[in-house]
Amino acid sequence: MQKTPYQQGNSLWKDARQRLYRNRAAMAALCFMVLMVLACFVLPLFPCIANPNATNLDNIAAPCSWAHPFGTDQLGRDLLARVLYGGRISLLVGMVATMVALIIGLVYGLISGYIGGKTDALMMRTVDVLFALPFIVLVIVFSLSIEEPGRELTENLIILTGWSRESIAPIMGLVPLFIAIGALGWLTLARIVRTQTLEIKSQEYIQAARSLGLGHLRILFRHIAPNLMGTVVVYTTLAVPGIMLTESTLSFIGLGVKAPNSSWGTLIKEGADRMEVTPELLLFPALFFCLTLLALNFLGDGLRDAIDPKSAKD
Repeated sequence: MQKTPYQQGNSLWKDARQRLYRNRAAMAALCFMVLMVLACFVLPLFPCIANPNATNLDNIAAPCSWAHPFGTDQLGRDLLARVLYGGRISLLVGMVATMVALIIGLVYGLISGYIGGKTDALMMRTVDVLFALPFIVLVIVFSLSIEEPGRELTENLIILTGWSRESIAPIMGLVPLFIAIGALGWLTLARIVRTQTLEIKSQEYIQAARSLGLGHLRILFRHIAPNLMGTVVVYTTLAVPGIMLTESTLSFIGLGVKAPNSSWGTLIKEGADRMEVTPELLLFPALFFCLTLLALNFLGDGLRDAIDPKSAKD
């Protein structure tokens, strides 16, 4: 007896990957981001990249050359090295602050949507009040208020670990910025997660889990949260460029990364001050920054189209 041929089905995540692979713009953006991360985090480890803070007053504002592909700035510092190290800080701020916002927003939205009733109304009104306040002003005030505890933490780490101040201070100096942006950037995600949770908790499998006597925490984090991963992934890719833009704005007005360290925001500020004399000081960091934001937005749009089941053509 001849067996009836059958076609093996695909999982939802496999279908999403296939739709993402077919999106040329998203795949090009993904390849660009991989190259950008490698350039900012791996390339500076090689000796061919100069020290970004090493000054050379005999080579001020030098044009592009083999020794300095992007030229030098007003203090003779290699601009290529400063752009790569600045990209490292900007990408770190974007990723770490996004993770902070992700954790707070996910937990807050899950609890609000799952409990419902007056608790949900109170939690959402709190979000509305925070939305009404100017975000940049809140970040500035919050960052300045935790700056002194950040310095104390840095000193304690230097004493405990024995590491040099030059190696640990640049990263630890960014901790208040990470916390300030992330702790205030979760509001949109909380609303999204709360709306999705209200829809999911009425599904049959959630009612079945309750009838089996499963605890609320298990239902939240084992049955509801995994079904929000698609939304969370898309939000993450779209939130990183917004947070990087916020960090650049703060650095542009002098409240972000402290000298002599740099981010793309500080480099753009320095270039804007001297754009009429040395336009390359503005051109190169602005080009890297804009291309990175564009790639992240293309990648976010591609992930949204891939994960959304309604976009399937089958």
